[in-house]
Amino acid sequence: MTKKGFTIVELLIVISIIALIGSLIFVQLQQARARARDAEREQEIKALQNALAIYVVNNKVYPVYSGSFTGTDIASNALLTGDTINQIPFDPFNNGSYQYVYNSTDGSTYIITYYLETDSIPGKNMGMQTTRP
Repeated sequence: MTKKGFTIVELLIVISIIALIGSLIFVQLQQARARARDAEREQEIKALQNALAIYVVNNKVYPVYSGSFTGTDIASNALLTGDTINQIPFDPFNNGSYQYVYNSTDGSTYIITYYLETDSIPGKNMGMQTTRP
């Protein structure tokens, strides 16, 4: 008489394989999300740069301010009231290092600092990035 069914060892092997595949899919999904956030950051920084370019054409100087874009700070207010941008973008995380930080001490130039999570943007490495006009 033969027994039908699976042994405990066979079931454990199948469960282990399913768990391994699931964890690999989860890691890939997390990496894809991080790449998408980095692409969003790059797009938002370009929007801020475009708004600042319009602002300097209209006002002959950049807003003088040092700090994070909050939507209510001096630089944000200058861009919003100057009709150069409809809404101030924020980093997808918007906490800790993951913020868009603007610095212009004299209005002649500026630096925007932001962070990338991955190396997925061509020509840029993971970590702190700076952009100027």
